[in-house]
Amino acid sequence: MIKPNNKIILIGTLPPPIGGVSIYNKRLYDFLSGREDFNTDFIDYKQNTISAIVKEVMRHKIICLNCSSSRFKIFLAFVSWLLHKKFIVTFHGNMDRHSWIVNLLDKLILKLATLSIVLNRQSFDYALKYSKKVFLGTAFIPPSVIEELSPEIKDLIISIRKKYKVICSSNAHNVSFDKFGNEIYQVRFLLEVFRQVENCCIILSDPSGMYSDYLKQNNVDIPKNVFVIKITHSYFELLKEIDVMLRITTTDGDSISVREALYLKKIVIASNIVDRPPGVVTVAISKEELIENLKKVEMGMIHPVFEQVENGGEQMLKIFASL
Repeated sequence: MIKPNNKIILIGTLPPPIGGVSIYNKRLYDFLSGREDFNTDFIDYKQNTISAIVKEVMRHKIICLNCSSSRFKIFLAFVSWLLHKKFIVTFHGNMDRHSWIVNLLDKLILKLATLSIVLNRQSFDYALKYSKKVFLGTAFIPPSVIEELSPEIKDLIISIRKKYKVICSSNAHNVSFDKFGNEIYQVRFLLEVFRQVENCCIILSDPSGMYSDYLKQNNVDIPKNVFVIKITHSYFELLKEIDVMLRITTTDGDSISVREALYLKKIVIASNIVDRPPGVVTVAISKEELIENLKKVEMGMIHPVFEQVENGGEQMLKIFASL
């Protein structure tokens, strides 16, 4: 329920469907709503009318937006500017990766925002060309609620643990392609990699079921050491049960799942297309290079790195307190 005259309103979407931005919104709202020193509300922009959203912007001092739509970002940035509201926006993906028109909208958003938050060094350097009001942050907030894995998933993990020396995982909340037409989450690439490793397996997290449908429609054969979970589940809880988290993507922001895996002291191997947090093993999107690193894990040559993972909720507290 929206309470009048509150200081902060978070605008975005919540799961379902599960995705990096919706998970971030849920965790940020849970983190803030449990505090007495901040008055925080939330409104789902996909479930409400434009007039309802504008009304809530008018009733709040600080507008905090987390979404993927540049068109909605520019709309809310302009409305907040007209109403003299403090507008904070987070760019969850890598900047300057879209069409020229979307990149132009992003530049305008940077100029209108009170503060823009970006999630990797490349985006930070890019954003500084158009605004000095930029903060390099993280999208990782530890979950406040423990979600148990289903008995079906637990049984699967027990079964494959008996057969394979190394259990890997990767996640894809939808089937997406970059501006060059490449699979962002590189699932078909991972299938080809795991055809060539016998003692390792991978659990693909596909909570929407979209990737399962995509692979079926394209008659893609799934190797015996690849297991797809296409029911709703907590990826954070799944990460607790595996050995290696793989983030082989063609573009990225600040992957929540990478931060989660580091937080849980897991080995993380990720593509080197953006700067990655300390402790991540970075690789090119190369079968040979990834297979080589998986073999190193199998031989005990790569170990988890115990790095402290910064909490994005604490970062937001400091930002809100400064406004």
